[in-house]
Amino acid sequence: MERLYRRYCQAAAVAFVLVTLYTVPTKHLQGRLAHDWAHSVLHLGSALLAAYAGWRASSPAPARAVTWAIGVGYFALGCYGWFTPGLLLGTPLAIPLGVPENLFHLFLSVPALAIVLRDLRSMRSQVPERG
Repeated sequence: MERLYRRYCQAAAVAFVLVTLYTVPTKHLQGRLAHDWAHSVLHLGSALLAAYAGWRASSPAPARAVTWAIGVGYFALGCYGWFTPGLLLGTPLAIPLGVPENLFHLFLSVPALAIVLRDLRSMRSQVPERG
């Protein structure tokens, strides 16, 4: 399971970087970057955390924590975004949540949740039953 957590973090780091490399120039060309910079900064921060957890951490604990955080946090954000246009809108820290953002958040979170649930199930099967 440790390797699975690390591999997920590696894939998530690449996904965050690729999305940021696409969205920052696109937002800049559309004149939206000044209103949506915090979202890009969050994705870059997530990429750095995932990269550290996937490649550099000396123990599997950071990879496990990042996978859990993306699984739970991004899934909640991906679902929440279908019911609201964003977070902190009208402030310098605005995070718009449109269809592309919601799909990206769900795309990242569902595999993380699958890994977490698989790990929980395997831990539960290893616990001896009390009788």
